[in-house]
Amino acid sequence: MLLTITANPSLDRILHLPHLAIGQVHRATSLKLVAAGKGLNVVRAAVTLGAPALATGMLAGRHGQIVTELFQADGFAADWYWLPAGETRVCTMLNQDSGDTTVINEPGPDISAAEWAGFAAHVQALAQSARAVVFCGSMPPGVPPDAPGQLARVLAGNGLPVYFDVGYQHLPSLLDNPQGVCVKVNRAELAAGLGHSLDSVGALEPVIEAGQRLLARGATQVVVTLGAAGALAVSPEGVWQAIPPAVAVVSTVGSGDSLTAGLMAAQLRGLPLAQALAHGVAAGAANALNSVPGRLELAEFEQLLARVRVNQY
Repeated sequence: MLLTITANPSLDRILHLPHLAIGQVHRATSLKLVAAGKGLNVVRAAVTLGAPALATGMLAGRHGQIVTELFQADGFAADWYWLPAGETRVCTMLNQDSGDTTVINEPGPDISAAEWAGFAAHVQALAQSARAVVFCGSMPPGVPPDAPGQLARVLAGNGLPVYFDVGYQHLPSLLDNPQGVCVKVNRAELAAGLGHSLDSVGALEPVIEAGQRLLARGATQVVVTLGAAGALAVSPEGVWQAIPPAVAVVSTVGSGDSLTAGLMAAQLRGLPLAQALAHGVAAGAANALNSVPGRLELAEFEQLLARVRVNQY
């Protein structure tokens, strides 16, 4: 079983608009309500790809109840940690005919030190039955900057493969000491987390060097997403870039999460990193063909996988 940790889930309202102009009145042509958060997206994609998965996260209030109902109605498994007060956040996604998506994310409920400690204990108990863990998404207000990294290292210290894909505010403390953890970030997050630019006319050398520095600090592998250029993986065994074919994008929201799901599902099956990275990139591209994050079509994934190009450096 793959365990996904989403500290700050959300109820997503996905609206489709022909176009979006600030300061004007719009009429949406469709509305979808989705139980959301990066770890929930990973579960959706992982299950589609044949990997059993369980979601956990902190929920509160009526919005939290709706999240549980929607996620359960879709047939996915979860074991939530309920907060005594507050309200799970609502996030709004505005999809346009052009393929552009505007996202408005609410902050989430305030978390006390005692609530975080209770959630961490809940996660550690669930992890005893897991084969791998992914810690992903933003943190709600009140979570100390070093808390997610500490929990990730504890889980990795118990012998679990742990993938860390958490927002940039909580990333630097993990990058200082990524012992035993797989770091999964995009290029901008990696640059912000390290505190310096990784730009070099689009060249990959600065990103590869940053990944190798993290390996030297104890990371098991580093996966950096590159948008339309796919993703780069840096490990003790080598460095690879997987490049997807061009697709007609509906929405890129959740593509990074689907990439994580594809990567992890393949590695849990024992595939080498180069092949697992190709699976991840194909899953991310398949996600971009749909409006609901993490809800990809297996046939589309397989067609895209056959067209992924992998380069070794």
